[in-house]
Amino acid sequence: MYALTPLKVFVLDRVFGDPACVRRLERMLGAMGLGVGDTAVITPANLGEVVGELLSLWPPAQVPEGSVRTFLRPLVFTTLDLSYRRPDLRPLLATCPAGTTVDVLRHIHGHMGTAIDQHPHQRDRDDDCVCWPTYNFGTVVGCSHGCLYCGNGRSGRFLSIALNLEEYIERVVGPVIERNPWNRVFRMILHGADLITLEPEYGLFELFAAKLAGYEDRYGHFHTGSANVDWLAELPHRDRLVGVWSLPCETVAREMEPGSGSPLERIKAGRTCNEMGIPVRYKLKPVIPVRNWRQEYATLLEQVLTLSRPESVGFCLYIWNSFESMSRTLPMELLDPECVEAARAAAATIRDRRVGPFPHETRKTIYQHLIRECRRWDRDVKLYISTETREMWDELKDELGQDPESYVCGCSSVAVPGGGLALNPGLRYSTYHPTPV
Repeated sequence: MYALTPLKVFVLDRVFGDPACVRRLERMLGAMGLGVGDTAVITPANLGEVVGELLSLWPPAQVPEGSVRTFLRPLVFTTLDLSYRRPDLRPLLATCPAGTTVDVLRHIHGHMGTAIDQHPHQRDRDDDCVCWPTYNFGTVVGCSHGCLYCGNGRSGRFLSIALNLEEYIERVVGPVIERNPWNRVFRMILHGADLITLEPEYGLFELFAAKLAGYEDRYGHFHTGSANVDWLAELPHRDRLVGVWSLPCETVAREMEPGSGSPLERIKAGRTCNEMGIPVRYKLKPVIPVRNWRQEYATLLEQVLTLSRPESVGFCLYIWNSFESMSRTLPMELLDPECVEAARAAAATIRDRRVGPFPHETRKTIYQHLIRECRRWDRDVKLYISTETREMWDELKDELGQDPESYVCGCSSVAVPGGGLALNPGLRYSTYHPTPV
């Protein structure tokens, strides 16, 4: 796992009631050079005090020389509450410092989402978003990285790591797989967490892959900005996993994704997975138009397509934002002035649209450049745009070379290993098509 150096580690007291959780805790602490005695135990009696301390630790006043700032983020080890009716935590706010939110208590007590039906047809239709319905799993809230465009990476106060993985796999993952035979590839991706940064000590993907192997033709994605893949060589059932990398250009990685792998490190990690027989896919998401974006992304795509063998390459501009939110979170001096001006001019008309802050024509111009650069090096690799509008697909489908109703992407529920689609009576179309039948 990453060489995390948390300012402090907290453990919810109920963790110690499960021997499997204790073993996992000890393994992860050992990787950080710590023991159970180096942690603070959270109990009902000290909850308010702990919350006050936890929230005071981040952000740190200073970062020791040679340390990675985001690796200092405090950790809270907990267990997922898988009860049918979770207890109401709001009364506990009275014991906590003023301003504490119930979400903080939920993350401490393991009240996290466990499985989400992502991108159902009607919702994407309403949002003018083209994607594929799929189920997402996850067991961690927060991320080891500090990406400026991500709320968890930018301002998350701590990582909440659930340890009762065996219970989660049996009570959540297995039943969801069985109830949704149309979903052939599941995503381990929830809550903004880059989960493989905690492997192999965490052991989530060993359990996930083993569960998938118990069913015919079922697979799972790991989605990452990390280069931490060597542990996969020893993983049983790694043939059930698919690697999907978020790829930035050099400036974005260096200036806006602290703690993450460099673009070249991620591409080499993909090549390592190629050699292990794990399918590899890359997603340039978010594409952020820095001042020299044309050359930087051209260099990136040359490396992608000459150093590794991806099944697909996808593109998505920096979206889900307004001009105002972009101005608050990104270093504007690093961005291309023409793109910034286009976003400023469109701010009033695109403010309430999911695809803001850059207007359609700006996004289209950038996508066309990326498509051309890919085709310089590979005429056959599957290309797509991710979570974009129907209008954008209509204008680019010929250049992309795919049908928006049934296209191969990076992490869809029917994008099985081998670069094809496992379309079935339960799911025949992407959300470009208004209904699944």
